[in-house]
Amino acid sequence: QGAVVSRRPTSRYCTRLAPLAFEIHDAVPVPCGPLHTEPVQAMTTEEEAPWPSPGDSLLGFWEPDAAWLPCEFVRQRRKDGRLVVNWEDGSSSTLEQSEVRPAKVVRRGRKRGLAAEEGGEPELVPTPLRRRISEVPRALQLASRHKLPPHRHVMAPMVGGSELPFRMLARIYGTDLCYTPMIYSGPFSEDAAYRAAPENGFQTCAGDRPLVAHFCGDNPEVLLAAAKHIADKVDAIDLNLGCPQRVAFTGHFGSYLLDPKDRALVCSIVKRLSDSLPIPVFCKIRLLDDMDATLELAKQLEASGASLLAVHARYRGSPTHRRDGAAHLQHINPIKKVLRIPVLANGNVRSWEDVEANLKSTGADGIMSAEGMLDDPCIFAGRQGGPAPQAALRRVDKKLRQIEELMAKEADGCILSPGALDKVSCRKALRAERKQLIAAAESEGASPSACTVAGPVPKDGLEKARLYLSMSRKYWMPPVSTVIFHCRRMAKAELTNYQLLEEFSALKSVEDGEAASRSTIRRHRRSANSRRRRRTRGSAGKNMRRAWLGRQRAQADPCRSS
Repeated sequence: QGAVVSRRPTSRYCTRLAPLAFEIHDAVPVPCGPLHTEPVQAMTTEEEAPWPSPGDSLLGFWEPDAAWLPCEFVRQRRKDGRLVVNWEDGSSSTLEQSEVRPAKVVRRGRKRGLAAEEGGEPELVPTPLRRRISEVPRALQLASRHKLPPHRHVMAPMVGGSELPFRMLARIYGTDLCYTPMIYSGPFSEDAAYRAAPENGFQTCAGDRPLVAHFCGDNPEVLLAAAKHIADKVDAIDLNLGCPQRVAFTGHFGSYLLDPKDRALVCSIVKRLSDSLPIPVFCKIRLLDDMDATLELAKQLEASGASLLAVHARYRGSPTHRRDGAAHLQHINPIKKVLRIPVLANGNVRSWEDVEANLKSTGADGIMSAEGMLDDPCIFAGRQGGPAPQAALRRVDKKLRQIEELMAKEADGCILSPGALDKVSCRKALRAERKQLIAAAESEGASPSACTVAGPVPKDGLEKARLYLSMSRKYWMPPVSTVIFHCRRMAKAELTNYQLLEEFSALKSVEDGEAASRSTIRRHRRSANSRRRRRTRGSAGKNMRRAWLGRQRAQADPCRSS
């Protein structure tokens, strides 16, 4: 008796309106700041708000934005009573009961409006809020944006894999943007001899644009000094926040900078680079263990000045366990929804069909590939306006020419077979398909008669390996281990077929590799020609037998032949 109830929130996150939670104090009202109201009687059991059912609309407190946002109730966990909710962007969170309130909250206070005249209590319906960029300190406010290079089809940074000759080969066959291998910012910023050595990560030429320099490090000033040495030779600087290897753990960079304790350091690095460089700053991250933490990280990087975010859709792992199976591409779309900057999806790309499917499912602005490009540097050659539509267009034109020839024969009085009539009936559909292919090529800015790649796309790995060797001789000859590595990856199927994989791996010089690749190509061509001759002889024999059977039937049934 004599106790009163004051509306004081039990969560330190609550602002303005409190959840349905109360504290009881003795004798006199206790001031509660802006949330204090006049003393009221304690709520009875009948006055308590009903418990939400799955699917009910609620307001949940989103800590990164310090705001109440619309969500949907899913279930209550039995072990701790916390509530699982789904946000409007598709992500989910687990909240305390004090961090969730109904979408319509009844407030006891000053009577207003028609409800007050009738003696009732007005309802306050909070205005739904949109999820926005996380607040950051004034020192980390958003910097001005830069013009970004094309980033639809991107080669990922690869240690010992994305060097200059391999980049130039990929650019011929449809790659828009390339990353350098990882560059250590410490020695690169201080040692001129280290910067001049191509094997340390950076080498370029006039045709190697657009290009992104991929740096690792944990010191803003050192990273800035390293980036300034090559800011006029690249189109963007990328911060490595995704490397899971042991060397990253030892050097405190890569994915080991994503812990909450290092968040201020990461944001300060991005802010420092963005404010001080004349080119944009990119970031490449991995997924954190919690999706909410990943979304918070992405928004903080954007707010700190990142102009593009590449997301490798795998979890960070540990120094001894780096991969956990297929990439979790379903998490890319929620990240894309909460950001205003472009997002690249990285993972699960083995063919051009994967590129198209991943772009559609994730909603990302571009696709980044690493493992897929090591196996096939021409993986992006199937892009619109490239060789795949060109090949389809040539096939359609060939069918249309055959149909025109059949129609000319029919006009001369020849009677067409049922199969020929079926071909003629497809003329309208083929013309519509041809029109679509031409429109698709023109939408990418390429003429349907001028392919975006130089020459036909090599179909077998041996030809790709030979092209890589020619690029190496033209631009820069990498170490033998790198050359053998690339050739093995590109021509693995052919080398395995001829049982030369181990022999090729044991080569000691590039000259030996070239000789081995030439001999393998000759053997491959002889085998292919032999199979082609056997098929030709077999088909010729079948045709001769059909002709003989036709003559026998004609002799047996003269009326049928007439």
